[in-house]
Amino acid sequence: MIRNFINLTEAELDRPIYRVFSSKWFFEMARNEEISLRQPSKWHDPFENFMLNATGERSDGSKFTVAFKDHLYGQCWTTKRESDAIWRIYSPKSDGVKVKTTIRKLFYALYSQAGSFKDISCFIGKVQYANKKKLIEQLSDPDLMRSRLIDSTGYGQAETLLFKRIAFSHEQEVRLIYNSPTNLKTEWFQFKFNPRELFDQVVFDPRMDYHRYKTDKERLINEFGFKMPIIKSSLYKIPELSFRM
Repeated sequence: MIRNFINLTEAELDRPIYRVFSSKWFFEMARNEEISLRQPSKWHDPFENFMLNATGERSDGSKFTVAFKDHLYGQCWTTKRESDAIWRIYSPKSDGVKVKTTIRKLFYALYSQAGSFKDISCFIGKVQYANKKKLIEQLSDPDLMRSRLIDSTGYGQAETLLFKRIAFSHEQEVRLIYNSPTNLKTEWFQFKFNPRELFDQVVFDPRMDYHRYKTDKERLINEFGFKMPIIKSSLYKIPELSFRM
């Protein structure tokens, strides 16, 4: 089981992680009680999954592409509790909702729903950051690439999603990864979960109108039965300051 946690120590598994959803996506997720993972090819950074998107070359010089790259799905979280950049990027309409859980709880939410092949399909890992040159150099190491592409445990394939350029290191990402045993032929993979058990806290966008915040909070309590702390971020709240002369 420890191999399902990549670049993580046992002590880190209960560390808090966070994700910001748009209000629309969040309430759909709460209503349907489904978490959605997406194929990396649909993520914004074109450098995502560069290893599996690269063209392979066999010892005889023949070329090939990695067919199972479309079997991989992921969802990005962060260990960063509060960030102006994250609110602005993932909540452009100032209506975002941030949820808090732990690495362990998020992994087991997926693991409990993944069926017979869960031990080789479910992973969670901390992203490793390096400059572009060092990332591309990995493609020139046949033994390294072989260990990632031909791995019956699924670990190697999942690990390919945990490399990003150093320019993105401020994101402090943790990624939930599902390696489907078959090609689902869809850009989304969804699994059922209980939001009242998974989420430890819900935080509304600091720029959200107070009346909207109160209305949405009451909806979470009354309609969805949320009992965890539900607050509005105080990121932009100005403290009452004084000075002496």
